[in-house]
Amino acid sequence: MGKMSAQPALKETESKTALDSVQTIPQLIRHNYERWRQGTAMCMKQFGVWQRHSWADYYQNVKHLSLGLISLGLQPGDVTCIIGDNEPEWFWGEFATQAAGGIATGIYVDSIPSEVKYIAEKAQAKFAIVNDQEQTDKFLEIKSELPRLKKVIYWDLKGLRNYDDPILISFTEVIKLGKEYESAHPGLFEENVAKGKGDDTACIYFTSGTTGLPKGALLTHRALINTARGFVSRFPLSVKDDLISNFPAAWVGDSFFATVPHLLTGARLNFPEEPETIAEDTREVGPNFAIYGPRQWESLVREIQVKMMDAHPLKRFAYRLFMPVGHKIADIHFKGEEPSLFWRTLHGIAYLCLFRPLRDRLGLSKVRFAVTGSSVLSLDTFRLIHAIGVELRQSYASTEAGFISSHSKGEVQFESLGRPALGTEVRITNEGELLVRSAAMFSGYFQEPAKTAATLKEGWCHTGDAVHINEDGHIIFMDRMEHMGELRTGIKYAPQYIEGRLRFSPYIKDAMVIGGKDKEFVSAILNIDFTMVGKWAERRHIPYTTFVDLSQKTEVADLVRQDLNRVNSYLPEGSRVRKFVLLHKEFDPDEAELTRTRKLRREFMETRYKTLIDALYGESGEVAVEAPVTYRDGRKGVVSTVIKVRSV
Repeated sequence: MGKMSAQPALKETESKTALDSVQTIPQLIRHNYERWRQGTAMCMKQFGVWQRHSWADYYQNVKHLSLGLISLGLQPGDVTCIIGDNEPEWFWGEFATQAAGGIATGIYVDSIPSEVKYIAEKAQAKFAIVNDQEQTDKFLEIKSELPRLKKVIYWDLKGLRNYDDPILISFTEVIKLGKEYESAHPGLFEENVAKGKGDDTACIYFTSGTTGLPKGALLTHRALINTARGFVSRFPLSVKDDLISNFPAAWVGDSFFATVPHLLTGARLNFPEEPETIAEDTREVGPNFAIYGPRQWESLVREIQVKMMDAHPLKRFAYRLFMPVGHKIADIHFKGEEPSLFWRTLHGIAYLCLFRPLRDRLGLSKVRFAVTGSSVLSLDTFRLIHAIGVELRQSYASTEAGFISSHSKGEVQFESLGRPALGTEVRITNEGELLVRSAAMFSGYFQEPAKTAATLKEGWCHTGDAVHINEDGHIIFMDRMEHMGELRTGIKYAPQYIEGRLRFSPYIKDAMVIGGKDKEFVSAILNIDFTMVGKWAERRHIPYTTFVDLSQKTEVADLVRQDLNRVNSYLPEGSRVRKFVLLHKEFDPDEAELTRTRKLRREFMETRYKTLIDALYGESGEVAVEAPVTYRDGRKGVVSTVIKVRSV
């Protein structure tokens, strides 16, 4: 890409000794500045061109922004909230706050003003650092309700030149203030960085709120650095490697698996130009390490399937011919065996004809290893990624417990979450709950001592996850303790496992599995993938007008039933899905049905769709609903429809 620069070599012993004394994230930045200075730290694509930021640029921006914040009144312990797309300024704002002894907290970019207010108010934020006009407007709307807020600092000037609210100040102006403050207070920044301690709180990460309002988890510098060290011990990175910053910066997973590993190893962190250009920009960068959430991996697989449906007949033939070869090789490796000469030769041909161009299209051409985490990944998705030659490994972490486990090289068991991480102790209670103890755990919940005491007991973090450990020492995740289902018959079932398997279907976008002690069998509420099912219907000349209309077609129900039968074939007899409904709309985070990381808010959903659930277990066989719709010509309206209960 013409944007790389070689990093100067340093003796391993010298590097290790220097790193041993590092306790905080700002000290890591100082260490990298002293070590690599003109080496490339970050690259940001702007106007189609990759802009390079050296470690010297990095350090100076953090330094002057930190001093600028101090000049505006930031004191040790004060909180800065940050909202915006993944860009260098987001992270410089976080690290500048920490260098001054402050605490950073991120807010998801698609949060509505009431959600922004909840976090800013709960965290008692004194400053806000925002991306653009959209995020600035959110704070201007709620500023009267945030009396502690002193300044809103924006880094993208577009649309803001005529704003004159005194609470606003540009990122550039704060940098300028910092340079002036340095002249009057030479050496202050260096003193602040040097006196930082590992036990200082670095960030407040607000949990996704699957069981209620988000809680603010306090993570120290030590916890974040130890989590990243454990991760890098399993996934060794170096200054020669490229990473893509594609996780929401407000999510703790970004620190665990991208930002802090980047600081520990010097691997370059690359920022796509826009969220919409991630796929294209990732392909340009050719990262050596790829980490996506389950839904992103499932989206990649869905993209493969969509492209194959519309591909030239010759390409479809190659896909059908060679994909079984990839699956065969993957299955051999899963068993810990080596393929024969015949299969290696066949796989070499398949790689040249199919897998290499496919990996290139997906931006995975240079990937040495790939990771998934956050929630259960469909096993079929996992197997397909391995089939195209990418060693995808499961990782298991939580905001509270840090990095818990992962697969090691050559030890991939796709039904497991791997072995416990370096320095991590695990214990399983009689009820099946996983307890974790390590130096990567959180300190507690912000201003919530009762909830902290319920999670941290006698030095152990109670994860709330139901797991078991197999004979190879691998952790097998079942579900959250409160979500592990039990039917009236006493049969246990794992909703997330079933949902993950269902989402592998190109025709099913989302699924929620229903059961319980008062129920005799498992059922499901399903969302169709409107694009995929629409194409399928058009090819078969099945007329439809809207999402609502298409979702209730008998032909569509028959199509989805095939996937349910496929998933049921993997399940024990008693835990198979017996009935289902196709919902007339998609699950929507704006209606609080999903969290901002697109996890189901299960308790809320069970209340919201109680009538539908009652019908699944009753005799009526259908439910009448009214729903807002948008027609293909843009017109909006409300339609009445009947959702039918169907048997598998």
